[in-house]
Amino acid sequence: MYIGRFAPTPSGPLHFGSIITALASYLDAKHHNGQWKIRIDDIDSPRIDKDAESAILKSLESLGLFWDDKISRQSENIREYKNILEILKSKNLTYNCKCSRKKIFKSNILDVDKLIYNNHCRNKKHPSSSKSAVRLITECKSTNFIDKTQGPQSHNPSNLISDFIIQRSDQFYAYQLAVVIDDHLQSVTNIVRGADLLSSTIKQHYLNTLLNYSEKSYMHIPIALIDNRKLSKGNGDKLNNNNFSLILIEGLKFLKQKIKKGIEDASPSEILKYASKNWDTAPLQQIKDIELTANQRLIVGNAHT
Repeated sequence: MYIGRFAPTPSGPLHFGSIITALASYLDAKHHNGQWKIRIDDIDSPRIDKDAESAILKSLESLGLFWDDKISRQSENIREYKNILEILKSKNLTYNCKCSRKKIFKSNILDVDKLIYNNHCRNKKHPSSSKSAVRLITECKSTNFIDKTQGPQSHNPSNLISDFIIQRSDQFYAYQLAVVIDDHLQSVTNIVRGADLLSSTIKQHYLNTLLNYSEKSYMHIPIALIDNRKLSKGNGDKLNNNNFSLILIEGLKFLKQKIKKGIEDASPSEILKYASKNWDTAPLQQIKDIELTANQRLIVGNAHT
């Protein structure tokens, strides 16, 4: 059975980019007669806004994006993160790392924008400490999967990703570890999210395989740009419109879906019923980002209107 999910971080209210992701994941699930679940990614407590979760859920309900099953929260899974981390340690698949971002930047092994760690601490045998991170040793020839919109993905984690952090130096469990375990615990089969997370998916696919969890299907949709910048809560992007039917219609247009005559005046539930039936991923093939149109900018927030 198809089981999809939407996993927002409660660091602020949903913005238009988040809603596009929620909409795409919902439509893909419902088009395939599947379930659509919600998980609140609340493990990174310094980023959490105490009022954000209720605001996010209220927005989803107002848009007609009702979820199946009970809401899951990362904070409920910490014991499982600890158990899996200890298993990986017992198999000698991890090591402690004391390298700072500054040091990694200076020793970056490739001339690229993203930092590629050179595995400096792999053989150092540093003892555990409250200031060291834990890295996963990536010892496989390749990790391959086919993304439904971005096509075949073939990467060598040892060379292009290198050993990556699964527990941060501040002792919080890293997103890469947490999300793989979360998806397993929720029995997620299909993951729909923004193309900006494609490099993270490579790491997660590797870890998912290492833990012998069931295979996942991935689809990375275009990210929303405004003046060539990704929408984000950190930049103050938010919804500037309470016309939820309009928001859904503009979301469908962003996702390059067909809009039949008259549907723009329908209720959110009617729009979603139509869009689920007619959901088509073909127009999204090989597209990683899209600039918002003038109409879409009007619902993004005061800073851009």
